[in-house]
Amino acid sequence: MMLTTNLLLALASGTAVAAVQQHCPPLGPVLPAPVNPSANPAVSAALSAINTKFQSLVSKFNISAASIAATSIHEDKPLFELHYTPPSLASRGVQKVDSNSIYRIGSLSKVFTALAVLKLCKVDLDDTVTKYLPQLKDLKKEQEVNNDITTVHWDQITLGALASHMAGIGADLATDLADFPAPWTALGLPNLTTTQDAELPHCAGLFGLPPCNETDFYATFGRRPPVYAPFTNPVYSNIGFAILGLVVEAVSNQTFTDFVQTQVFDVAGMNGSSLSKPDDARGVIPVDDGWWNASLGVEGPAGGFYSTTSDLLAFGSAILTNKFLAPVKTRKWLKPVTFTSSHGFAMGAPWEILRSDSVTTDGRVVNFYTKSGDVGEYHGQLCLVPDYDFVISVLVAGSETSSDMTEIMLSQIIKELAPAFEQAGKAQAQTDFGGSYSDAASNSTLVLSLDDGPGFAVSKWIVRGVDVVANYPKYNAGGGGGGSATVTTARLYPTNLEAGNQTSWRAVFESGTLQDRDALDAQLIYPQGSCITWSSMDRSVYSYNAIDNLVFSTDDAAEGNRGQASAVELRAFQVTLQRDV
Repeated sequence: MMLTTNLLLALASGTAVAAVQQHCPPLGPVLPAPVNPSANPAVSAALSAINTKFQSLVSKFNISAASIAATSIHEDKPLFELHYTPPSLASRGVQKVDSNSIYRIGSLSKVFTALAVLKLCKVDLDDTVTKYLPQLKDLKKEQEVNNDITTVHWDQITLGALASHMAGIGADLATDLADFPAPWTALGLPNLTTTQDAELPHCAGLFGLPPCNETDFYATFGRRPPVYAPFTNPVYSNIGFAILGLVVEAVSNQTFTDFVQTQVFDVAGMNGSSLSKPDDARGVIPVDDGWWNASLGVEGPAGGFYSTTSDLLAFGSAILTNKFLAPVKTRKWLKPVTFTSSHGFAMGAPWEILRSDSVTTDGRVVNFYTKSGDVGEYHGQLCLVPDYDFVISVLVAGSETSSDMTEIMLSQIIKELAPAFEQAGKAQAQTDFGGSYSDAASNSTLVLSLDDGPGFAVSKWIVRGVDVVANYPKYNAGGGGGGSATVTTARLYPTNLEAGNQTSWRAVFESGTLQDRDALDAQLIYPQGSCITWSSMDRSVYSYNAIDNLVFSTDDAAEGNRGQASAVELRAFQVTLQRDV
C-alpha cells in the first residue's frame, strides 16, 4: 500500500527554520566547512534525529527496502548509513540490505552521462550535437512538411542544451501510448491505420516490448515534433541523454559502457555500478518486481544504471574533491543553467538545484545540487552540498515507496544536517579564525566574533586609529569624504582563494537599518531587492588592493583541523595584525 504524502509529512514532524533576512552574504559558504563534523555534538544530535525518523518511516514497510546515508568529504567514514530490509524480498536477490546492495537508480544515471560528456577530450558543451552526429540532420526527412512546428532543428541544439533539458525536444522514444495495449479509443483517441501502426517504434524495454535501439531511434524519432525552440524553456527529455550517450561513443571510439567505467566508475572506486544488469544475488529486488531485469536500450544513458549507497557517496565525494574535473570545471558544472517556474528549483546539467532559505538560522539562500531517479518501483536521490562539503544518498525499492517519499526523506535529512553543520562550522571557525588581532605599532585592531548571522561579525576594525567600518562610505573614488550612507555593520566571509598557508576573505559592509532595507524591498517587484552584495564587493580599492580584502596566514594543519590563523594582512592598508593569544 502506498504511503500518502500527508502521512509522510506527519512522520517528518520537523519545523523548518524561519527565514530571517537580516544580512546579505555572498552566495555560497559563509564559513569554511567543518573538517571533523562527526565530533560535533550538534551533528551527533542531528544523526540521532535522522535515525528516529527513518525507523518510524520504514516500520510501515512490509515489502519495500530503503537505504539512506551521508558523508563529509573531510572524513574517511560516512556520517551515517541506515538500511532497512523488509520481511519479504525476492529470493533471488539480497536478503539483507547494506551499503553494497544494488538498486536501480533510474534518472540518477543522467549525472554519469553528463560527466562522461565533460570528460571527452576537445568537446565543449557549446558545440552543436550535429558536429558529432551529423546524421541527426536527416531526421527531418520523416516529416511530410518541414517547418518550425513540425521539425527539430538539430543544428541549433548544443550538447549543453541536451544536458540541461533545454533542447526543446520530446521526452522519450519508448513511451508512445499506441505501443501499449489499452482501450485508448474509449478515451477519445482514434483508431490507427495499418500504415500508422507500422510506423510506430514498437519498442520500450518494458511490458513485454523489446528495448529500443539506435536503429529504432533514427528510424522513428524524426516523427516527433519539437516542444519548444532550443533554449526557450526546460523540458525534461530522456531522449536527450540517449543522444549524449551516442555522442560519447562517436567521440571516444569506445562503447558508452566502457567509457563510463574507465572515466567515471574506476576514478571514484565505484565497484557496484553498471549499465548492464548485475548478478541478481547482489540486487535489492522486491517481491513480484517487474523492473530489475528491464533494459532501456538506447535510453540506458538516461535511466538504465544500477548502483549502491556506497558508490553514490563515493561518486558525490569525487565530484566535490575534483577527482573527475579540474576545480574550475567542477565549479562551472555545479552552477545553474536556467530557471524553472518554481522559485526554489533551478536546472543544471543535469542538476536539479533546490534553493532554500529555511534551513539555517540566518535565512540565507543555500543551493542543494540534486538528481532524482525513478524507474518502476525504484526511486532515488543524490544530493551534493558544496556549502558544507557533504553528500547524501537516498535509495528505496518496492510498491510502498514513491518519488515523493524520497524527496521528503532528502528534505528531512537536509533539515537536520544543514543547521548542525552550520553549528559545527562556527565552532571550528571560532577556533581557527575568531578573536582579536592587533598591531600596537600602527594602533590597529580587528575583532571577529560569531552570532546568529552568517560569517564573522566584525566587532571592531581600527587601522591607525581610524574606525574602518564607520568610515567605509568615505572610501570612494571621489575622495574628500563624499559618502553619505550610514554603515551599521560589517561581516567577513571566505572566498575559495588559497595559496600555501594563506586564505583570502572578503568583508561585506551593510548600510542602513533592517527597517530601511525592508522599506526598499516593499517598493520593488522582486524579493530581497536590497540584497546586492554581488555588485558591491571590491568597489573601494587603494593602490590595487581592495579595502574589503583580508588575507589570513595559518599555521600547519594538525590532523582533523584546517590550521589556525596566526595573522591577518589588511592589504589596502599595508598593515599586518598578529592574532592575540
